[in-house]
Amino acid sequence: MRSRALRSLTGVLTLAILMAAPGRAAKEKSTWGIPNASFPLPGVMAAGQPTGEQIQLMVEEGGYRTVIDLRPPDEPRGFDEREAARQIGLTYVNIPVTPATLDQATIDRFLDAFRKAQRPVLVHCSISNRVGGMLYAWLVLEKKEPPAKALEQARAAGLRSPEMTEKVQKLVAERQAASAKPATRPRG
Repeated sequence: MRSRALRSLTGVLTLAILMAAPGRAAKEKSTWGIPNASFPLPGVMAAGQPTGEQIQLMVEEGGYRTVIDLRPPDEPRGFDEREAARQIGLTYVNIPVTPATLDQATIDRFLDAFRKAQRPVLVHCSISNRVGGMLYAWLVLEKKEPPAKALEQARAAGLRSPEMTEKVQKLVAERQAASAKPATRPRG
């Protein structure tokens, strides 16, 4: 009886120490107040538009190395994000994504950039909807996740718009169908 009580007390104390210690794990999961931030994959933050100060904190406190911005250049950010990233040594990649302009080439550009991105990486748009859409494409096409599971993860990362959901699902399904077709051999 006494041994069990001592083990319980030891467990509670260990838990209290771990919770009180501001370790690296807590910093890795910090969002620095960036809207709609989530962590859909290890080393990946999906989010809405950060401020210049938030990007600075991501680098200084979180060791972030890459930003993939999915907003078209004409969408207002409130600061020059490309220049802010350059000044602090952060790799900045801009891949404009909208439901109207999303196509296979855009998916290819995202997959290539995401594959090459040094982690940790921030992938953002204005509210994280487009991030969720591009994450869906990554999960299905690169990670070979079943579409239903990938959609669940994409929604958790911010995919909300029925228009974006329908468009990215259609493009991914087309890509899968094209890659599943057997190669035709010339007759003769």
